Amino acid sequence: MMKRLALILVSVAAISLAAADEQTSPSGATLFQKHCGYCHLPGGTGTFMLERRLGKERALLAERRDLPQAYVEHVVRNGLQSMPALTRVEVTDSELTALASWLARNTPQ
Repeated sequence: MMKRLALILVSVAAISLAAADEQTSPSGATLFQKHCGYCHLPGGTGTFMLERRLGKERALLAERRDLPQAYVEHVVRNGLQSMPALTRVEVTDSELTALASWLARNTPQ
């Protein structure tokens, strides 16, 4: 009986922690600022490099309308040209999903 009660308590605690984590997860915009902003906000190296390659209208990632979520996820995990790949330690899978979804928000499906 005590083992069963302990198992139930552990299960309830795990469910409560998971629910709390979902409510406090950072937004895609916040994650972009934290993990990408250093290079991809105005004045950043990534913005400068994209402007050189793609033109001023496509340099700021947060304003783009041509970034499918799957493409963003692929580039983040694998890198592209001068952008290094980011590991799951640097950006977790759930953070990447939220971040990529936010960047793809203006992209027609």
